[in-house]
Amino acid sequence: MEYNEIESLFVPTLAGPKDEYGKNRVVTRPLFFDRVNEGFPITSTTPLFRLPIELLNDITTYLGAEDLKSLALVDRDCRQLARSVQFCAVTLDYSSRGHSLIAALHEEAQERSVNNGCLPQPSIGTCVRRFLVATEPGHLSEAHNVAERPDLEDLREVWDRYFGVYTVQIASAIAGALPNLEELSLQDRTVAPEHLLGAIPASPIRTLKLGRIALAVDDPISIPSEGTRWGVESLELEVIRDLNSPSSRCTANFCKSVLEATSQNLERLVWRGHFGDQQSFGQPISFPKLRTLSLSLISISDDTVLDSFFPTNDTSALRALSIDTRTERVRTFLLTLGQIKTLQSLHCHSFAVIRDPDVSFIASNPQLKSLALSPYTNELLTTTLLPTLAKFTSLTSLSLIFECPFIDPSALTYISKIKSLTQLWLSAGKQSGWAVDWEIDHDTLLAMLSPLQGLRRIAFTRDTYRSKDGVPPIEYYYEYRVLPTETPLPELGEDGLDAVWEEWHRDRMVDVARRYFGAFTRLRWLHVGKYPMGVMDGEPVVESGTRDGCEGVLRRWWGLDL
Repeated sequence: MEYNEIESLFVPTLAGPKDEYGKNRVVTRPLFFDRVNEGFPITSTTPLFRLPIELLNDITTYLGAEDLKSLALVDRDCRQLARSVQFCAVTLDYSSRGHSLIAALHEEAQERSVNNGCLPQPSIGTCVRRFLVATEPGHLSEAHNVAERPDLEDLREVWDRYFGVYTVQIASAIAGALPNLEELSLQDRTVAPEHLLGAIPASPIRTLKLGRIALAVDDPISIPSEGTRWGVESLELEVIRDLNSPSSRCTANFCKSVLEATSQNLERLVWRGHFGDQQSFGQPISFPKLRTLSLSLISISDDTVLDSFFPTNDTSALRALSIDTRTERVRTFLLTLGQIKTLQSLHCHSFAVIRDPDVSFIASNPQLKSLALSPYTNELLTTTLLPTLAKFTSLTSLSLIFECPFIDPSALTYISKIKSLTQLWLSAGKQSGWAVDWEIDHDTLLAMLSPLQGLRRIAFTRDTYRSKDGVPPIEYYYEYRVLPTETPLPELGEDGLDAVWEEWHRDRMVDVARRYFGAFTRLRWLHVGKYPMGVMDGEPVVESGTRDGCEGVLRRWWGLDL
């Protein structure tokens, strides 16, 4: 028996560059008390319950964790009110607390199944709105006493416990204990067993996130309840091929089955694939309500996938599209589409620079309000794309990546003609790794972009600078952190010198920001030199304690992440 699926759960996720600014920290509000109480009479004499039920949620938001624990000890109604906050969003990370919780939910599901869905008292499960399964490697190792890399015996034990008990309890809870569940997120980087997926049709969820599910063989899981339509409206689907799988089609049947099951109600789809996997639907699938579509690293063997998402009879209602254009098939297909009248946001992306691409699809959609493209050569941008965009009158958001480590002034001239812009994100040169080679020219940018007085946000990323002494080379500016020779240096260790350099660089960027806020009177936010800046009374305000790439918030604001 292979245990690769379990072994992957022991591998921690590597941390990327700092990206904390503007992070979406989802706060889930609890359900109203009458809903989580499931019709049971309120018997509490606590003054809290003399208030209108609608006000209870507003009050509980001010209670901390210890307050909620104390409230739960008062009586049955207070306990359920506390639970409505404590369990509105549940994360199963394989901790001992998580195991206790899922065991309790499994018992509730069993009891509901033999009592026509009813329970003798208010439950935990009725409070849950969001349910996340994301095993922490540390908790997994601790639970099974695995100190180092697990051996075969360890993997066998974990396999039996994880697939034979843990996911069975999770499936039971999803199908029978969570009547108010709205969002289900399965983020364990392993095979999702059939019993777990089979619980989804019985659940009332509207949002489903399947993250990095690994498949090793063709059609390893048949989706249960053939013909059953899931009520899912938002789907994030990331299925990858196991490294030991020889097949390039092992994810195709799985993805097709999931998409068929969700197609009739689906409004938002984010589908991430694997470089080598070949996807095909066999025949087109109808997605009548689809409004938001993101396709990344999807390799297709025929046009049935694209025909499904872009019907030819002018019935597409897409409003936002993010599509990977690295393959010739996708680029050729886009040329045939023409205008999608409802489309407002477009993001075309590729890891590699596409030589001599046809921009007719973009040109056919002058109604676009948001456009993000990456990466393009200066020549293509200045001779083909930007002259076209200069005629767009509705475009308010633009993001461009230039292949070379400089931006041609003629490109800036064309950009300055798009007077409708309210936000602009520019980058150039190397887009990955620690070395950056775009020595940004703020004098030229300020002069050339000055006609864009409607700008409220400007972002520059992968920008680098030259030390006043010319050492080190610009590629190493952020890594070596060399101070100018005239900077006074107290007796400090290496950490202290780094702190002095960070302060010097931050002050340097504040001076740059002051010029932009002075030149663009409506500008309210700027990202430069890895610092996010706001403005107050005409003066820049640094909005992060340390350098921050802000990639998450930039991708969200500029429509790269849908």
